[in-house]
Amino acid sequence: MTSTAGRRLRGRAAGKRGGKRKARATAKRRARAKVRASRPKQKPKRTPKARSRARRTARTRATKRATGAAHTRGAKRATGAARKARPRLEAVAGKKRRAARPAPPPAFPQTAGASARSQLMFRMVKARASVLAAVQGMSAATAERPLGEGKWTVRETILHLVARDRARLREMEAALRGIRPSWDGLDPALQAQVNEEDLVPLRAQSWEDAQRLLLTTRQDLMEAVESIPEDPAEVWGEEHPLGWMFQRLPAHDLHHADIIKRWRTEQGA
Repeated sequence: MTSTAGRRLRGRAAGKRGGKRKARATAKRRARAKVRASRPKQKPKRTPKARSRARRTARTRATKRATGAAHTRGAKRATGAARKARPRLEAVAGKKRRAARPAPPPAFPQTAGASARSQLMFRMVKARASVLAAVQGMSAATAERPLGEGKWTVRETILHLVARDRARLREMEAALRGIRPSWDGLDPALQAQVNEEDLVPLRAQSWEDAQRLLLTTRQDLMEAVESIPEDPAEVWGEEHPLGWMFQRLPAHDLHHADIIKRWRTEQGA
């Protein structure tokens, strides 16, 4: 009895423990089910079959090849058409550019619309500036060196320019009345003799005095030219004695300025 009752008690205790375990397991399953039910449902992933994946890959490659070939043919056609049209387009564009290009401004806009006298005075100033630039910074010793065998020195050349300004100051009133200048028509040998005679009273001037006379004599000449009326304009033309006398003066200055510049470059003076 005793053993049988003990077995029964132990069986009941084991049944209770098993029932508790079952209850706990059931509670866990229900909790997990609630958690899963509260989550959003997701569609199950479909794994494509090997055969269908290969088919899709082959179809995609074929589509790309066909599209690329069509694109290449279209690009070649477009390139060919562009090459054919390029010469005409470039020609048209060139015409447009040439037509739209503005005219270059004048070299010296301040002379535009100026009178013949004003233009002459501007040329005289510009040419004399070239002479001053040619002797800029030259020492007295360098100015005493001849420009060549049997040639004047730089100082004598500057005094020669002073003499030619003085000759115009002497004869400009006569030229204004229509009398030809005294040196008009002289041959080179006779002109060289006249130049030497005009240089005699100036030859003793120092280098500093020569530079000073170059400025003051030209200033007197410019004031004299400005005192002559601008009209009639024919007075300042090559045909009139006054115009003939002054039109040659800028070129004369530039001629001697170029000689001095070349000499300084060759001699390193």
